[in-house]
Amino acid sequence: MYKRGIVAVASFMLVVSAVACFQGITLAKEARIDPMKLYIKHCSDCHDKNGKPTDFGKELESTDFTDKNWQANTTDEKIVKQIADGTPEKMMSFKEKLNSDEMKALVPVIRSFVKK
Repeated sequence: MYKRGIVAVASFMLVVSAVACFQGITLAKEARIDPMKLYIKHCSDCHDKNGKPTDFGKELESTDFTDKNWQANTTDEKIVKQIADGTPEKMMSFKEKLNSDEMKALVPVIRSFVKK
């Protein structure tokens, strides 16, 4: 009877430890997202390092992220949706290149370009 109690407690502790370990792995993966590196890799062809459209971006009518009006009238959800879906013939969809966490991580970068 005593051995069953020890086995039960040990099993419980093993399960709790495994859950904590796997949660830590998930958090570590999310912590490795470098939003600025993502921006430079995926956005800089059309938006420069200051958030303004590049020459190529101007041809595609890219958004100027320094525009206070645009920033004030655009929700974070709309930014993520735009990144995911793109705009036909103007902006490619990134849902095949970026996961949801990476797309969400770009929002603060895009928000940082507006002068307060």
